[in-house]
Amino acid sequence: MKNIQILKILAEKDFPAFLAEWKAIKEQLTQKEKQDLIVQILDDQYSDDYFGFYVKVFDKIIEGKVSLDFNIDHWATTLLSLTVHLVSRQLFDYFLRKGASLNFIGDTYAFESEESIQREVGSSLSMRYETCLDFAENKLADALTTDYNYHVPEKEKDITHWADVGSKEEITINKQDYYYLLEQAKYLRDLIHTDRLVDHIKTLGGKTYRQLAQTK
Repeated sequence: MKNIQILKILAEKDFPAFLAEWKAIKEQLTQKEKQDLIVQILDDQYSDDYFGFYVKVFDKIIEGKVSLDFNIDHWATTLLSLTVHLVSRQLFDYFLRKGASLNFIGDTYAFESEESIQREVGSSLSMRYETCLDFAENKLADALTTDYNYHVPEKEKDITHWADVGSKEEITINKQDYYYLLEQAKYLRDLIHTDRLVDHIKTLGGKTYRQLAQTK
């Protein structure tokens, strides 16, 4: 409840109003509530188009005192995994600089009952725990399999290269086809950038849960 007004202000991208409201309530918030606020902002509002605005907000919320290694009640189980879910490398790197641990191990069943955990995963730790690299690799695998459902044009051989079409030539398509093309473009963008994030995490020294367990 304490975060509702903050979220309304941030939706308007009003940084001075955010600062005033934050100054009034920040001492009343626990670390958990501040962590939840970061997650709410990312899940409900964040866009790379406003990266500069949101990192100023996160700087104020974190202030070097808020741990960025925590479990999230979300498909993405940790903060770094959530940035992978959003397919934002600059956000990923930002939270690393602010203190998030690259190989923090998230518990995918942290918010489930012990009975549910035993029923679904039993003693299989590899099904329960994951790092941001595990999440990124799973997201990429899903994108290449279960998330891919686009059909190939029937007349592929008749497709003209875009550079060979005059800039003033126009065609008309219905709105459904237009949004279908937009959805495909977003899918392709997310696929490519997720693949790049996997490589980026590995380059930085990121490990899977299984790799970390083998080194202990």
